[in-house]
Amino acid sequence: MRALYEIDQEILACADMETGEILDTERLDALQMEREQKLEGVALWVKDLNAEAEAVKAEADKLTARKRALDNKITALKSWLLIALDGGKLKTPRCNVYQTHSQRLAVVDEAGLISFLKTLEDPGRFVRYTEELRKDEIKKALKDGTIIPGAALETTESVVIK
Repeated sequence: MRALYEIDQEILACADMETGEILDTERLDALQMEREQKLEGVALWVKDLNAEAEAVKAEADKLTARKRALDNKITALKSWLLIALDGGKLKTPRCNVYQTHSQRLAVVDEAGLISFLKTLEDPGRFVRYTEELRKDEIKKALKDGTIIPGAALETTESVVIK
């Protein structure tokens, strides 16, 4: 991918191009350039990487949509084959097509089913309960002054580049 910004090659040489990790901070600190120029170079590199990451995400989204379309075609063609076979088989040197039978669970009333299962002696046999922290609610309670053992608010630092 072509860089959007001119990034000083001396800055790029201080980092692992695969991971972005600064490998030689002493070398980066010692570069003979103005502080502002050095900071701008690194900030522009971040902007360039953000643009590349967005392009990769856009391509991944396109591929996901393409896969979904292919899966839909496969489903439609298999449905047509099922009807066309009419219980028979097709065997040629290049393919073997036949119909199989299987069973799957169809839940027609999930709330009713769960209510019934809770009345059983061992509902855990049929229902899996998972616990998930509602972090946004915990954070809000901590901000309001509630003491919650095992949780605390942390202040983090980040850089904004525009």
